[in-house]
Amino acid sequence: MPGLKRFKPTAFLNWVAASSILFCLLTSWAHADMLVSPVRLLLQQPGETANFILRNPSNGSRTYRLEWIEQTQTRDGVGERIADGAPVPHPPASPHLRFTPRQVTVEPNTSQTVRINFRPEGNLAPGEYRSHLLFRVVPEVSEPVSRSEIGNTDDKVKLQLDMQMSIAVPVVVRYQMDTPPEVQITQVTPIPATGNEQNARLAVTLKHKGNTSSFGRVTVDLQTSMTTPVERIGLQESISVFPDVGERHLVLILRDRSFPSGALIRVAYEGTDEYRGKLWHEQVLQVR
Repeated sequence: MPGLKRFKPTAFLNWVAASSILFCLLTSWAHADMLVSPVRLLLQQPGETANFILRNPSNGSRTYRLEWIEQTQTRDGVGERIADGAPVPHPPASPHLRFTPRQVTVEPNTSQTVRINFRPEGNLAPGEYRSHLLFRVVPEVSEPVSRSEIGNTDDKVKLQLDMQMSIAVPVVVRYQMDTPPEVQITQVTPIPATGNEQNARLAVTLKHKGNTSSFGRVTVDLQTSMTTPVERIGLQESISVFPDVGERHLVLILRDRSFPSGALIRVAYEGTDEYRGKLWHEQVLQVR
């Protein structure tokens, strides 16, 4: 949490005049079918091993099938699968990774460890490589987690939908690369509260420069006057900006619906995991 001396405004926020902006939020790694942690793996040394924990939080048995896929990311943080055979805009990590098991049945409220091993193929050039490990429920041998029926019980024809979902988690190989990227907050746009239940929001744009991805969190702190304490009013964890994407847009829902004139708001992109303790960029803005 920053001290009082760091709250020096560089721009103004006009909450009344701001126009509404809509962005897609980062897809979560958790849903009713499964929980996967961590949300990202990083491997750097040949022979290094890391683990995912796959948990079945439901009350029925689940069978999961695992496979590598290549996936890109939109500027709004939404993953898009790259079709087999299509060009991949980043160096894939999957040829240099091995995982086990490839299919596993997990009983209700229990967990399974999935082990990832970094085994470089050939003379691997320095760089950052990325692939996604897809965790998919096998519906043929799993109890449906969500069932919807269309049609009256008296109808002769009834349509039943069994919902089974998948999660794709990034695995990053950073080989002989120790220079962190540069990331700047290039735009902060206030979005006023709407309706009785919607708090104020901030649309934030992160601009990336460099050959390695960033990983961290965006924080929003408030100081209503120079004599009041600093308060955390917004937080979004697990924010990556990949080199091939270059820019990331996100929206943070804030704690409050409005802010007094003159209040100072600090927006910062801070490193986590291997970048813990690094501050990429911050902006301090004053509410008009």
